[in-house]
Amino acid sequence: MGLFMALSGVIDAPRLDVQNALTAFAQGCSGGLELAQGSTENPNIGVITKTGGNTTVLYPNGFCEWDDASKHISSRLGKVVFSLHIHDGDLWMFLLFQKGEEIGRFNPVPGYWEEVTPEDKAKWTGDAGLISGLIPSVPPDAIAKYFVEWDQEQAEEVKAYPDDKFAMGDCWQMCDFMEKVGLEYPMGSDGSIRGDTFRFWTKEFRIRKERPSTPPPQQPKPWWKFW
Repeated sequence: MGLFMALSGVIDAPRLDVQNALTAFAQGCSGGLELAQGSTENPNIGVITKTGGNTTVLYPNGFCEWDDASKHISSRLGKVVFSLHIHDGDLWMFLLFQKGEEIGRFNPVPGYWEEVTPEDKAKWTGDAGLISGLIPSVPPDAIAKYFVEWDQEQAEEVKAYPDDKFAMGDCWQMCDFMEKVGLEYPMGSDGSIRGDTFRFWTKEFRIRKERPSTPPPQQPKPWWKFW
């Protein structure tokens, strides 16, 4: 199975406000949120960034309601929210919300799930000018080159911008885009956590038990080791 990942990137909102909005979303779905120590490899554990004017939420693995959660945060706080997603390691994409209304979207492989019409494809092209208008510190030409359809037959690695870490066709290009719009990816390249961990659940995404670690099998003693 490939990589699946979901995040909310909230513009101009402190961590505590985002945490409270996400708690309200969980409670509205017969669930909850509580700060808790843990690894992102553990069930129901996510990460929320601590610092900066913007806030990022990395949802627990297996949570599928990230668009609904992002929309709720946007509506409750009246903020711009990116609902970001990596799908099966093949692509990254986002929906963009303002005050709870979807106003934009991007997918570099718009026909990934099924063949799409030119009209449907146009809905996924992204709009650098729109984003720049919402985030004045981000000029359109700083992000416009991300909004291209990927050529999946292209063998040569080509980066959208020289200072990017990842090339077009690589799902981790999402991190380059996030950095350009002022969002911190809440994990270090070494797996370290940049923020607070929390336990999160809803009616559909229930609390799951951690799998106990299996001790290594004991080797039988040689016949001559009788003590």
